[in-house]
Amino acid sequence: VSSVTAANGLQHGESYNWDLFLNGLSNMINGLLGLPWLVATTVPCIVHLNNLAEKDKDGKVITVQETRLTYFFSHMLVGLSLLFLNAIKQIPLPVLLGVFLFMGLSSMPGIQFWQRFLMFFMQPSKFPEKPFTKYISPMRIHMYTVFQIVFFLGVFFVQNTPSIAIVFPFMTLLCIPARLFLAPRFFYRWELCLLDGYEEEVEEWVQAKERAERDDISEVLAMEEGGDVDLGDNDKESEDKAEVDA
Repeated sequence: VSSVTAANGLQHGESYNWDLFLNGLSNMINGLLGLPWLVATTVPCIVHLNNLAEKDKDGKVITVQETRLTYFFSHMLVGLSLLFLNAIKQIPLPVLLGVFLFMGLSSMPGIQFWQRFLMFFMQPSKFPEKPFTKYISPMRIHMYTVFQIVFFLGVFFVQNTPSIAIVFPFMTLLCIPARLFLAPRFFYRWELCLLDGYEEEVEEWVQAKERAERDDISEVLAMEEGGDVDLGDNDKESEDKAEVDA
């Protein structure tokens, strides 16, 4: 929730936390009654958010029209579909799978992991203009992408192996301590901040970096004006003195 609200400029962050709380409460009650659990539909949520977002020419989200009406009507239509099961059964399965495939592919360009994966096949000069491409070397970016791919393949393998598929949620949960404790052993914290930090954290780091660079430049210019770092003149004076001593 925090990453979604921060990255897309959503203002009603607390309401999303309440939604998750009610979701968990409903799952507890459903579990006691033997009813199906409510599950997160990540891809439709991303597609829904993109459809309500106003973006600039670079595809960055400016504002999002936050409303519950679209969710209400969409879920109402899902409930009404129970009245048309006979007609829905006539729809070929490949058509339904194609809809899900389209929803997944249409949401991928906005995912940073996919953007970094495509960078494996790009020249560094063609990298998108992002803070992490500006301050982190291509090799380090690829290393972090491989780090994520390893865990993705582990989760995918467990999910698709019937004998151990029951531990799939546990494997997904392991990604959290891996990011918190394992990743800092291979990457600097400022690199992790730029690669997968919240947008506010990235902006703060970039502003601090630019401010430090301006201060360093001002200090060097001040020293040069004062003659403290005029290395060319100092070297010349040293050579003249050496000639005189000789």
